[in-house]
Amino acid sequence: MMPSRHSLKPILALSAALVGCAPTAFDNPDGSTPTTDCNAYDFRGTTYDCSALDRCTETDLVYRLACCECDVALCNPDPTCDETDGGRPPPTGAAESCMQCHNGSDHNDYAGEGMSNPHPFPGMPNILCTECHGGNPNGVGRLGSHVPAPPEIGDDDNLILDPGAYFNYLTLSGIDNIPDYTVDGVTYTALEWLQFMNPGDLRVVQDGEGCGTPGCHAGEHAEWVPRNAIGNAVGFFSGVAYAAGIENHIPEQQGLWEDTAAEWGWRALSDADWAGSSDRVGSVGRVDELPERAVYGDRSGIYQNALYDSTQLPNYLYDGTIRGYEANRVVEGSPLEHVLFEAVGVTCGDCHLGSRGANNRYGDFRSSGCTACHMEYSTDGRSRSTDPNVNHTEPADPDAIAAPERSHIDSHQIRNVARTLPNGAFVRGISDYACAGCHQGSNRTVMQFWGIRLDQNADVVNNRQYPENPANFQNTAGDDRLFDPAVGNNTFNGRNADQYLLVEDYDNDNRDDTPADLHHEAGLGCIDCHGSRDLHGGTRGDDTSGRIVSRMDESVQIECQSCHGGVSNYAATIPCRTYQGDMADCALDRAGNPLRHVTQDAEGNFFLISRLNGSRHFIPQVRDVTVDNGMRNPLTREAVFNPIGSYAMGRADGSPTTGTGPLQGDPTLVTDGFSHTDRLDCAACHASWTNNCVGCHLANEYDADPAHYFFSNLTGERIVQAQANADFTYITPVPFYLGVNARGRVTQMSSGTQLFYRYFDLNGVESQVFAFSDRQGNGNNPNDLGRDAHGALSFDAMMPHSIRGRVTGNAEGPRYCVACHLTTDAIDTFGAQYAAFRANMANRNYAALDFNLLRQHIGQNPGNQLNSPFWVHMVAGLGSGLFLFDDTGCPENPLDDFAGRAYCPDGAPARTFNANDVTYNLDGLVEPTGVSNAATAHPATDPARVAELRRGSLNAGTSGPLGVEILQLLTDPDNGLVLDSWIDADGQPQGNAAAYVAR
Repeated sequence: MMPSRHSLKPILALSAALVGCAPTAFDNPDGSTPTTDCNAYDFRGTTYDCSALDRCTETDLVYRLACCECDVALCNPDPTCDETDGGRPPPTGAAESCMQCHNGSDHNDYAGEGMSNPHPFPGMPNILCTECHGGNPNGVGRLGSHVPAPPEIGDDDNLILDPGAYFNYLTLSGIDNIPDYTVDGVTYTALEWLQFMNPGDLRVVQDGEGCGTPGCHAGEHAEWVPRNAIGNAVGFFSGVAYAAGIENHIPEQQGLWEDTAAEWGWRALSDADWAGSSDRVGSVGRVDELPERAVYGDRSGIYQNALYDSTQLPNYLYDGTIRGYEANRVVEGSPLEHVLFEAVGVTCGDCHLGSRGANNRYGDFRSSGCTACHMEYSTDGRSRSTDPNVNHTEPADPDAIAAPERSHIDSHQIRNVARTLPNGAFVRGISDYACAGCHQGSNRTVMQFWGIRLDQNADVVNNRQYPENPANFQNTAGDDRLFDPAVGNNTFNGRNADQYLLVEDYDNDNRDDTPADLHHEAGLGCIDCHGSRDLHGGTRGDDTSGRIVSRMDESVQIECQSCHGGVSNYAATIPCRTYQGDMADCALDRAGNPLRHVTQDAEGNFFLISRLNGSRHFIPQVRDVTVDNGMRNPLTREAVFNPIGSYAMGRADGSPTTGTGPLQGDPTLVTDGFSHTDRLDCAACHASWTNNCVGCHLANEYDADPAHYFFSNLTGERIVQAQANADFTYITPVPFYLGVNARGRVTQMSSGTQLFYRYFDLNGVESQVFAFSDRQGNGNNPNDLGRDAHGALSFDAMMPHSIRGRVTGNAEGPRYCVACHLTTDAIDTFGAQYAAFRANMANRNYAALDFNLLRQHIGQNPGNQLNSPFWVHMVAGLGSGLFLFDDTGCPENPLDDFAGRAYCPDGAPARTFNANDVTYNLDGLVEPTGVSNAATAHPATDPARVAELRRGSLNAGTSGPLGVEILQLLTDPDNGLVLDSWIDADGQPQGNAAAYVAR
């Protein structure tokens, strides 16, 4: 069994308390003074002379960024600049003790050579240290000025000796549960120490201190962020309850939003302004704090409690005999619910802004709350700050922090949108690394955006990738985005270079099948799409701000059309003031909020000024791509029109003003006026790959050994629960699937947490393997109301961050026609085999499947280069036949000969294959009738559109698999659509398409 990732190793040395301060230059570990040649600094392939930088007048933001990265002091304001913002003048009088010690100035003006001014923004350019951090501004030295730690945390000696103290010091998880304490006659609250440690912590902010101080961000961000999905893990915890079929424990929210309404969060929240079912879809009036039920020594919970014996847990599943309580739903309030949530809390319970997360390894170091994004930690945890009193050499081992070490911010400078301020200060944009540490679950979004795929099992390197190995691949050992040669880290987020793959080529065409998103290649970052409204959960002027939402997608307001427009219209605009302070016509998000970095000029051209680094980018409009109107990129003079794009996205109405459209030799195959953009979202075709995690084995174990220490991510308390296993069975980038999202668009789907759950009780007895049905009865409810005998568990619409525009010499492109459609060539070549395959799948005659053919047509065929109908059958959600599992969660197939496959206690699947043992068909998402076999969790925000696209479904009020009409259209060669003109996987016209594309 695997140890908890919160196991702690102390550094066997004690550090003395610093009574005074020593504003001297810091040293390298070898005792030398760190030097960087900023007169010839190489930054992204360009050399910059930062000695020539004029901080007051320089308008090249990339130049500013380069110099700031070289020496963080060059981000600071320049006192020679003519500042005219009219903000609050520097405070008068003697400097606070903090300023004297950490900056070296005798006044509260950050004029010393030490720590940077963190908040040089117009209006409030000289905030006092104690306004943010608290503490005693008149104190003497560290002990007299700092807020002392609670006794539960203590000093460095205690952090070494007490694992619970160090856990809470690192994560801050349970600080708000510590009672008031007295030091030297002064009584403190735990939140005062938490504010001192991190004034951006959401518990501090909600208490009206730090960033939430009245006059700062109170009433807006301080209220919005905790209610957003990112702030409180509401979508995750409540999503688990929904997916396990556990009845919503808040009575007034039962049944709301297709019974997907949230009820659990990391901390309790309420919204007095919530208007019930007439409010915004997905919003709720309250969520409760997820209870911790495994506290060490608490006999009212799991500790030494026979109610949680593994043999009794099956009694807490519904058997399906009562309508409304479908088979394999978990009984609310039962021991099975409790141990399931303990597993979730142990493995995933720190994935939110409430705490600092694990905060214990390279790529995982971060803070909590506002600070997590706006004051980034170094990837190696070591400070690059100019503060002379910060330890610049810890953690010694960036792959594994050790007591009493702590991780550090990169510099004492707030990050926001990249720009130069009137006082000469440069604000760096929030980098992708601020996102990467958290967004490592599921699809590994940031890694995908960068063109890196997580192979957790290292299957590719070990030549056991299922269903087939790539012809060639490259790991990330030489990729300094993850593995910095100057630092010497061996892991990123706990994984090594063999678990992160840079290149994979499955069809041996010398093109990467897992390329980076084109926006990343262009130099954009996460914040160029995901701005204040999406991340904070609100923005001024948006009356939907500050709602407690149930799912992440209910907060996201950006969409591709916001910047690129559509086939019929250019991107909408509204007058606004840009981040540079200029009036302009700005693009809009879905809710009508202006995108202050996306503007339209007088000639009609759209440009984006990167919030990450200030670079300027031309934005092609879909209308100009589809209509040959002579539009050119004003920066490169390249034509915007793309004949393949016009064929794929245009409207087939015969008008040159609407593009070509997908014309066919047989005109009856295309409805007059048809355009794919009417029903598909952009990612359905333009997302080039998805990392599918098929089969997730999660197990937790009871462990009350006095020598073992495990702590709650929820409360910080010592608990008797540990992670026993957290393993994916298969992880593959090759398959892709279509479904319907909550907005009523056909889009890409991916496996959710296809959970196989086990529990080891206090006697070490292993439970049976559980797989659950959701509140709608989907996922594992065999043969009920037209569902298949073999459930698909969790599968849902999602947004892959792998957007591509076209095939290039070394990278695959978007999904072309053959990825989703049958063609005449496909049926002519494989028609007889396809007919047999369809019959075998419909009759569950899995033993008759030709698995070697499927290995070729799926495993070696990304994008469907083979023009295979088997691929199309999979894409539609009717199943590939390759992802069959037995009742324990072990795969059933004759191809996989890896004896260590999770979870297969009897050996390699190929050696135990028995088609009669199949219990789950994990990519058989839907029946040909439109009845779903998969659990989905996103309520429709456009119910009419969703219902139209999901006809035949038993719960057409949520996102989910395709409906009966589209299934027939895509997969039935007799009654569906068989193209006689198409674009192949190489982006080349075939059949009659060449004639239409050439028009």
